[in-house]
Amino acid sequence: MNKISCDVIKDLLPLYYDNVCSVATKEAVEAHTASCADCKLTLDKLKVSIDLPLGTIEKNKLEGNGLKSVMAIWNRSKITAFTKGLVLATSVCAVIYLGYLGLTQWNITDVPKDVIEITNVSRMKDGKIAYHVKMTDGYNVNRINFKSDSDGNFFMIPVRPIIKSKKFADIGLANMYDYVDLKRLNAIKKDNGKEVEIQAVYYGSPKNPILIWKKGMELPATNDAIEAQFHFGD
Repeated sequence: MNKISCDVIKDLLPLYYDNVCSVATKEAVEAHTASCADCKLTLDKLKVSIDLPLGTIEKNKLEGNGLKSVMAIWNRSKITAFTKGLVLATSVCAVIYLGYLGLTQWNITDVPKDVIEITNVSRMKDGKIAYHVKMTDGYNVNRINFKSDSDGNFFMIPVRPIIKSKKFADIGLANMYDYVDLKRLNAIKKDNGKEVEIQAVYYGSPKNPILIWKKGMELPATNDAIEAQFHFGD
C-alpha cells in the first residue's frame, strides 16, 4: 500500500473520529498515526476538543439558551419601546392638532365691546330693525350666538377663536348689514312657553353689550337701498 501523506490523513481524521469512513480508510489512519507522532497529536487534540464532559455540554446548552432568552427579551423590549414611542408620538400629534383646531377654529371668545361699531339703525317697512355692524380691529367674526333672558332682553353675541384671522373680515360677519325680526323672535318665544316679549335688543356680550333698540324707542325709516338689499327678489 502506498504511503499516505500527513495532509491527507489530517483531512481524514474527523471522518475517522466520527466513524463514518470505510474500513480501509480506518485501517490506513490507524496505521499512519501509530508511526506518525504529529498526526497522532492532531487526533488527540481532536478528541479533547470534541469529547467534552456531559456536564459541560449541558452547561453550554443552558448558556446558549440563556443567551437566546436574553436576545428574545431584548427583541421584545425593542418592539415594546417602538410601540410605546409610536403611541406617544401619535398622541402628541393628536394633542397638537386638536390644540391647533381649538385655537383657530373653535369659536369660544366673545368679541369685546370696544371693537364693535353699530351704525345706521333704522326701522324697515315690515317692522324689522336694520343695522350695520363692523369690527374695527379688522379681524373676522366666525359666528353669532343668540341669547335672551327672563326680562325680555335679546343679545346677539359675536364670537371668535382664540387665534383670530383677518381673512374675509371686510365682507363677512365682521362688516355687514343685518336685521332683527322682532315679530318672528316673539313668536318663537311664545312657542317655547315664554310669554315675555322682547323689550330690548343688544349686540355683544351680556356683560357689556351695545343697545340697538329698546321698546318705545323711535327709529328712522330705512332707506330704499337697505330695503332693497333685504327684499331682493320679493
